[in-house]
Amino acid sequence: MPIYVTFYHLDQTMVGKTEGEITLADLMGYLDDVEKARAVGYAKIFDCLSGQSNLLPDERDAFAKRLAAYHARYGKQAGPFAVVAGPDVVHRLADLQALVPPANTRPVRIFGDIHSARAWIAEQS
Repeated sequence: MPIYVTFYHLDQTMVGKTEGEITLADLMGYLDDVEKARAVGYAKIFDCLSGQSNLLPDERDAFAKRLAAYHARYGKQAGPFAVVAGPDVVHRLADLQALVPPANTRPVRIFGDIHSARAWIAEQS
């Protein structure tokens, strides 16, 4: 699976890192992993510097639906979400933009590097 997730239960944070081509199954698996680990409330960093996605329109729609259900269920209970996309944010997030939840549900920001994302996550606690 090209999304690797590490959970840091002591400080209630998690880091997801992409690698290679990201599929719909990978994205669905990421959400499953968060729920199975009972980490919905954790602060999250999603590092997509080493991955890319070329989802088909119906796959984007399916993931957007799943993400909407996730946010409807957990809302503000979900922890802050930092996306690391680097300087090529438009290309890298062409299909992964659906990962970024509506701003009214929880704190969300996109960063150019992991260090800035970690600093922001630390400020959110």
